[in-house]
Amino acid sequence: MKKFKIILKRLLQVIPMLIIVTILAFALSNMSSGDVTEITIRSQGLEVNEKNIAIFKEELGLNVPLHIQYINWLKKATVLDFGISFQTKKPVSDEILSRFPATLKLAIAATAISILFAIPIALISARYKDLPIDHFFRIISTAGAAMPDFWLGLILLYLFAIKLDLVPVISGSKLQYIFLPAFTLSVNYGATYIRVLRSNLIEINNYDFMKAARARGLSQNATLMRHGLKNAMLPCITLIGVNFGRLLAGQFAVETIFSWNGIGKFAVDSIKLKDLPVIQGYIVIVAVTFIVINLLLDILYLYMDPKIQLE
Repeated sequence: MKKFKIILKRLLQVIPMLIIVTILAFALSNMSSGDVTEITIRSQGLEVNEKNIAIFKEELGLNVPLHIQYINWLKKATVLDFGISFQTKKPVSDEILSRFPATLKLAIAATAISILFAIPIALISARYKDLPIDHFFRIISTAGAAMPDFWLGLILLYLFAIKLDLVPVISGSKLQYIFLPAFTLSVNYGATYIRVLRSNLIEINNYDFMKAARARGLSQNATLMRHGLKNAMLPCITLIGVNFGRLLAGQFAVETIFSWNGIGKFAVDSIKLKDLPVIQGYIVIVAVTFIVINLLLDILYLYMDPKIQLE
């Protein structure tokens, strides 16, 4: 019953957060530079004059006060209707959802790669603390955490696409070409996981239950694997979840460099063209994604570690 009350309280806290998000999405997109009416008229090859401006303002619903525009937009946004894209003339929800699977695949692949190489490296580094191999991995993880993903992406694209001709320069969103963009994203995240996990393992290794396990005859490696890793991963769950939410928001630079047709690349293109419905829909969908992921993480923590109070 107590867990149910805590979950219900979290759900109720989501409502004002969503309202704030919609206000910010609407306000920020309307405050951005450039006249959306003129940009839309020019993008369609028409002359910018008073007649066309009046026609397009009425067509786009921009001929009423801002607060009325917001109310009209919010009514539709509650059912995920963000209007029609100024540029493609298609529903914004359809445009974003059609590109979301590509971003989701990239997010899953990048997260999987980062975790797969972070866990063994962190275990080795913690096991051989302050030895040369530990120093080596610490240098590598520090460099990886500081490395800009757009720079690494350009280097990998130049090496594998131009020099070695192993992948096409423009690969679209084909699954067989997912490794390079996923690896590019995983380096920064994986390096962070290594540092956090190593620190947690070293701290947990000095706990009494770890010493008791070694006293029963378990080797240092077996103790770290069986008892240390499970407990050290708990604090990393939030970090992994938040980073996964960031990946789902779309990675503008990497998606653009590798021509990955995800929502990040689509959002950048829409910002250039001042496509307000797309920008507003993107902001809201990304914010809702973050809120839902954080809510799920809170619930997961509540069941994995009852000692953690979410209140």
